[in-house]
Amino acid sequence: MSYVKARLFAVAIIVIFAALTYYNWQQLFSEGRYSLKMAAFGPVGVVGGMFLVFFPSKFGKPTTTIDKVLVLLVFGIGIVAGLINWYLMDPGYFGM
Repeated sequence: MSYVKARLFAVAIIVIFAALTYYNWQQLFSEGRYSLKMAAFGPVGVVGGMFLVFFPSKFGKPTTTIDKVLVLLVFGIGIVAGLINWYLMDPGYFGM
């Protein structure tokens, strides 16, 4: 019960960033343009929020070296997800 606030915050992060990613896709389909920053960093928020839902004790500033490495790993997974999202939105940007 002590991690309810952290999990609610994580769910809010997931919903907000998923909505931004959805809006970006809708803008691409309707107007033919998209936000590069939302395409790359929208999934980072979703991945980070999912991490906080499963590990609410890691909420806050990392203090140990293992926590710092874990945060960088989660951020890296989020960046990879963002790059995949960006590639799916505009494969021509990558020369393919």
